[in-house]
Amino acid sequence: MVLVGRKAELIQGLKEGQNVRVAGFLSRAGYKGEARDRVQLIAETLEPLD
Repeated sequence: MVLVGRKAELIQGLKEGQNVRVAGFLSRAGYKGEARDRVQLIAETLEPLD
């Protein structure tokens, strides 16, 4: 997982293995080579469930 800028604040206080609810969207990882066959989840929100 890569978090950039203010999105990094979404994981503060989370523990490894903790269940979360993620809302966001799927996007292509790239448009050339092997990346075009992969998707990535762009997380807009993370909500702890535990």
